[in-house]
Amino acid sequence: MSNTHRYLSAFLLAAGVALASPACAARIYDTGYPRAGYPPPPPARADYVSIAARNGYRDGVDEGRSDARHRERFDPIGARRYREGDHDYDRRYGPRDEYKREYRAAFERGYREGFDRGR
Repeated sequence: MSNTHRYLSAFLLAAGVALASPACAARIYDTGYPRAGYPPPPPARADYVSIAARNGYRDGVDEGRSDARHRERFDPIGARRYREGDHDYDRRYGPRDEYKREYRAAFERGYREGFDRGR
């Protein structure tokens, strides 16, 4: 076998390995996401929280923090805004009863967090 054939054989072998390596690696690490290897970011919190829940949570945190600072007992249901349940309601947000339900649930969560932070 001549030197030319030996070098040509070695070159073709090296070229084949070089071409196959990235293809194998791409198959192993391609996750299907836009940026391979990284999942897409989660949706922003505001994308799936209703206005009633945002308002209720905000008001609950404020009320809970205030009660804790003034050494009041833990009582989210005793708060006027919780009982009314429709603070900052607008008819564009849908039925008032649905708004109240979401507002009150979020108010309780916010109150608990605000009360804990205020102590």
